Amino acid sequence: MVLYVVYRAPKESTGRSTIPNRLKALGCQQLHTAFWKIDEKKAKQVLKVLENNQPILLKRLREIKNPQLAKKKEFAGLGSLVLVFFRLPKGGNREKVKNFLRRAPCIRLRRSVYAFSQKQSFYDKEQKVVDALKFANFIREMKGEAKFISRVIVINRTSVERLLEETREHIEKESASIVASCKDLYRRARDGNDSGMLRDRFLRIKRRFSTLKKVTAVYALWLKIDVSKTIMKAYHSLRKVNSVL
Repeated sequence: MVLYVVYRAPKESTGRSTIPNRLKALGCQQLHTAFWKIDEKKAKQVLKVLENNQPILLKRLREIKNPQLAKKKEFAGLGSLVLVFFRLPKGGNREKVKNFLRRAPCIRLRRSVYAFSQKQSFYDKEQKVVDALKFANFIREMKGEAKFISRVIVINRTSVERLLEETREHIEKESASIVASCKDLYRRARDGNDSGMLRDRFLRIKRRFSTLKKVTAVYALWLKIDVSKTIMKAYHSLRKVNSVL
């Protein structure tokens, strides 16, 4: 059976060149930077090579698998995923991609490799969120290259736990950024800065908050991540700013 592995490339240049050479020696096929197709019989050897690089082992299924909860209410599986891996053209605007991904309830496996839920109904419940197809089309509009692999599941439990924690941290970081922007705006409003400029900035922050709410609603359905307290902090910060504008 064919498996896939994604890993976090080492920062030092020596490791970056050594790992691909060792994977090629095991008969692995490179699909993208730090993303390879491997033979199931070589999985243990591949994981040994990548033991210090947070490997994520994936398998493609014929059927669609729903996200799962264990008996103790612990999250046991991400369900079937659609992987989108892409390359931007030379000089491509990565900041633009980063901003677009704010609207995408997805899981970052590594730079330029993202996992979306195969269950499209999660995305259909919230308008204007970005699913796998919308994201791939956006990359292509930027003259980049985007490819899919569907019906894929993560099969090593430690990776599932790490990816869930990283996704939660990403949400909390975005919420904290909104709170920090509100604090700065509140201070400027109290100091009597240009009210027109401040209102324009406030509207941009409100749009970011609205997007975050939609994205976290999908994560709640898909990954059972409860970040309601984090969202309320951002909401109260917005209300505080609104009271002085």
